[in-house]
Amino acid sequence: MGNRSNCYGRGTALEGDKTTTGAECIASISNDIEHGRRVVRVGDKTTPCPKCSEVGEIISGEPRDSNMGKIAAVDGSIVRCGCLCGSNRIIAPAGQWIGRGPDPSIAACEKLAAECKAIVEAEKIKLAEERDLNRVFAKSFLRGEGCNDSGKEPEPHSNFAEMSFYQAAITQKPVSETDVPQHAQTAKKKKPAEDIAQPKKRSALYKWWNGNHQEIEYRRATSAAANANNAPMSIEGASVLGLVGGNAITSGTWAVKLGEMANGLGRIAASGPGAPIAVVVVGMMPGRLNDGEQDFIDRMRLEQMNEAPSRVRYTWEQDGTGNLFPRGWHTPPGKDMVRVRKMGWDNSLEAYTFAIDEDPHITIFWTADNSGVSVHSNTGNQNPIKIPNPVIVDPLPYKTNIEATTSPAPKDKGFADYILILPISNIPPIYIYISQGRSGIPDKDHDYHPAPETNEIGISGLRQAKKKTPKQGGGGLRERWVDAKGRRIYEWDSQHGELEEYRASDGEHLEFVDYKTGEQLKPAVKGRNIKRYL
Repeated sequence: MGNRSNCYGRGTALEGDKTTTGAECIASISNDIEHGRRVVRVGDKTTPCPKCSEVGEIISGEPRDSNMGKIAAVDGSIVRCGCLCGSNRIIAPAGQWIGRGPDPSIAACEKLAAECKAIVEAEKIKLAEERDLNRVFAKSFLRGEGCNDSGKEPEPHSNFAEMSFYQAAITQKPVSETDVPQHAQTAKKKKPAEDIAQPKKRSALYKWWNGNHQEIEYRRATSAAANANNAPMSIEGASVLGLVGGNAITSGTWAVKLGEMANGLGRIAASGPGAPIAVVVVGMMPGRLNDGEQDFIDRMRLEQMNEAPSRVRYTWEQDGTGNLFPRGWHTPPGKDMVRVRKMGWDNSLEAYTFAIDEDPHITIFWTADNSGVSVHSNTGNQNPIKIPNPVIVDPLPYKTNIEATTSPAPKDKGFADYILILPISNIPPIYIYISQGRSGIPDKDHDYHPAPETNEIGISGLRQAKKKTPKQGGGGLRERWVDAKGRRIYEWDSQHGELEEYRASDGEHLEFVDYKTGEQLKPAVKGRNIKRYL
């Protein structure tokens, strides 16, 4: 096969083999050949030693093997020359490839190594492609680099991204002068440009000696005043969004208009152009440089998408008094797709605008100019929102109607969440979640939701029971049903159009359910109990 023969555990020495000093063996016989090379024996010579320049002589070998009366030279045989005895030896390892062409074993190893390398490279490419496909808009930093799974435990919103909470300032007159201590429209405005006093004219020598600070400040002030004047023109008829929690993530002015499109067409909602609108704006930069940025969808990809997955989405919930507060949800695949939209430039308004898909249309405005209006946390809105710190992000309930492209609150038809892209390089894509008024609570002059018939309720085995619990605000008693085993009590919430489930043994509140499907809409309200009405 071309491998050197084994002579009692050592390789047979052949002509041309090197010694440890660099000399070459020379055979003295011609009739004993192995793989085209003559066999070397004890007494044979070597070329001059490169170290001492003397011709060497092989003086030791394998005594159990002889050839024509002489002992066979093998790997490690001593060569005598002018060097120190024992320092010059034959190098002839047993099994060494000495045939023609490359050593097949080395070629096989190289082939195997190449195949292994190709497999590793293919796996890397596959993982990179999978990771590229699994990018998300936002995720918790607890997941770590390379992991885009949804969370399983409650977390603070700060694990995901910085958040800002806005509420629209009332543009119409409040109910009474005492209702609103500080109205958004009476907020302090900046002076118009023409009211700013011009600096005194100074000579060139004076400016050179004392500086030109007054004129520079004047130019800055007039520029700011001009910008402040431009912003109200852009958002005329809209409600300026006032920051009521968190930190602003963009400069400029945000505003909303309810019930009409940015171009003025369409209808005005019955609640009027100044209807309360609560808006959550969550800014999420898709990762930081060299810090797991491959887990996030970058701006270029977002601009080419209609939907993008996000491991967190937000809803507006109501406390016991009906006031709004934000709540976050871990969103796994299948529940995570958020619509992506670009804000377009409106030449007539000189502002970027976007209208939500839902009806009534809410149009969102952004202008780079500051409005010059200091909107206080009390925006004049009669439906205040409460901002917990932190906002808790919980796992989604097991039974939920939330789907990929719908809002995470199926009962709240006025809700919508989007990822908005402003075509401005220094402003990141923005997750925005909109709530019109207090979801589920009828506006003034609207009727409450009538109770369904027993056969319309999608919970089997229910039977109607005697009414005992008073309705909130008076107006009679709540409709009541009991399950077949008498373990659960269901009462009709006429404000929100949903069933509340209670434990029959102690009156403890368990959850809110959809009366048509029996699926959970919201978890239990801590402390709610109807024990006194059992």
